[in-house]
Amino acid sequence: MNTPELIQALKASGATAELSDITRLGRGLWGDVYDLADDTVLKLIRGEAGIGNGLEKWQAECDTLNALEEVTLPVRMPELIDSDRFGAASAAGEAGFVAWMRLEKVPGTPLDDDLIEGLPQAERERLAHDLAETLAALHGLGAELSFPDAQAKSDLRDLEEIASVTSDVAGPELIEAIARSGESLPDDPATVPCHGDINTTNLLIDFEGRLTGLIDWAEARRDWREGEMCHLALIPIFFPIFAEAYEGITGRMFDEERLHLATWHNVLISLAIARKTGNKEEEAWALEDARRLGDSIV
Repeated sequence: MNTPELIQALKASGATAELSDITRLGRGLWGDVYDLADDTVLKLIRGEAGIGNGLEKWQAECDTLNALEEVTLPVRMPELIDSDRFGAASAAGEAGFVAWMRLEKVPGTPLDDDLIEGLPQAERERLAHDLAETLAALHGLGAELSFPDAQAKSDLRDLEEIASVTSDVAGPELIEAIARSGESLPDDPATVPCHGDINTTNLLIDFEGRLTGLIDWAEARRDWREGEMCHLALIPIFFPIFAEAYEGITGRMFDEERLHLATWHNVLISLAIARKTGNKEEEAWALEDARRLGDSIV
């Protein structure tokens, strides 16, 4: 834990925590997160990990959190306290960290897919409504919320790499359809501000199972509503009740074709990352998702 990057980020951020009091909350694909024992966390971001660029993701998350400062949603979001890049010498270190962020700690415990599946039906329905209410509020902010606009271009840039790694699963027609969908995004007035990574581990709950927070905004973007649902659509025990709640709140039905392509794109990204990192368990899960997805939405 006592890395030069951690020490440098602690000094630069003004944190007063002693190293002995700091605990690592998690190690993700793009970064490590440390609890500073003062209701804040420190996030170190790697330059390279899966598909994409770490500095771009860091900048997108900083821009998004700044844009959200004046926004009120039904659940908590992390407040950005400070952030910066590391110098070239640090970026060349073994861990490959290129930037850091100090954030307000959002209360709650991360979810996961298995936990959702294990919830009693009443709690699962309540969670679905909480999430639907939160995303409906975010999407309803529309053009008044300035969100990063480079993510669609990044997705298209990365699609060629994804296609090359997943060619045994994704044929040219599917890749071309995903590309056409992405190319039409920037000029489509139907796009809304999206979190961009509604993976269940980015959802925080309290001891009663209520949704309390939404974290990790590095993939935030302007997108169609359906693009926000690409992971949820792969949880058949949860997605139908969430979709019913969301459509009831917003009065807008999901576009089935957009949802289908967004879900396939998500599966291919997961598969490509698993193969690039050599994670056989993640690869098996992604292949199973691809098999289940087929020509259907869930």
